[in-house]
Amino acid sequence: MNDRLAASYAECRRLSRQSGSNFLLSFWFLPREKRQAMFALYAFFRHTDDLADAEGTDQAADLQQWRDDFHAALQDDYRDVRLPALVDTIRRYQIPEQYFLESISGVESDLTRSRFTDFPQLEHYCYQVASAIGLSCLPVWGIRPDFNRESAIATGIAFQLTNILRDIHEDGQRGRIYLPLEDLARFDVTEQALLAGEASPGFEALMRFEIERAQQRFDQARQLRDDLYPDGRRIYDAMTQTYYDLLQQIARDPYAVLQRKIQVGSWRKVKLLASLAFSQIPFRSRQPIAMEARS
Repeated sequence: MNDRLAASYAECRRLSRQSGSNFLLSFWFLPREKRQAMFALYAFFRHTDDLADAEGTDQAADLQQWRDDFHAALQDDYRDVRLPALVDTIRRYQIPEQYFLESISGVESDLTRSRFTDFPQLEHYCYQVASAIGLSCLPVWGIRPDFNRESAIATGIAFQLTNILRDIHEDGQRGRIYLPLEDLARFDVTEQALLAGEASPGFEALMRFEIERAQQRFDQARQLRDDLYPDGRRIYDAMTQTYYDLLQQIARDPYAVLQRKIQVGSWRKVKLLASLAFSQIPFRSRQPIAMEARS
């Protein structure tokens, strides 16, 4: 490994750790070389999100420049310190380049859209900002060549739907609604009520419907586990169980998402990862999530 490449991997590792994301804890299930590759992937996707979230900047121009920088890096023209490690990872694990471009396009769409008409529209967005990222990770984790791609896509969609339910309050403060407008109309929940954090009569039924939709994706995601090699199974179990625990927490008090962002505590995550590391118990979404009725 030359000095430039070593420095790039070191910077990706530093930037990833600096983010403070609990997501990084699961990387420790992987051997060192694969862990370094995950830092390179994480640094790229994290920077993509940060460019879109940076206020007071021309986010569209910055994302286009990042796309151009990525294309240039694939031709060994490196304009950012993160990119040598990313390109090395792409080549080493034969990761399709399209996943990175799809991710940028998904994040970019947030700049011009704050509503989704129906679920197919939302599902495509979830694929871009979540499933594409997951698909880029699978070659690093270790996956059979003939893996069940639909289950891999469902995994990302399950994660992103859980994030959307978790962030209803936070997104509402920014004037954004990710739940399909056709679903709001079906359960007689107005945009105004959701943005204001008001518990309208149809809200519980709406949440029950969306949680069940996420549950179905988690059920489909289970099929992916059998296609993963041992390294991949451990990190898959850690990530999937963490997100499923979050969905369960939302289901226990669905009205809470109107007031705050729901989170699984850091200590609970650490205990979960430890139990998975030592017990080797696979993720299982055995029973439908039961929502507690509001008193």
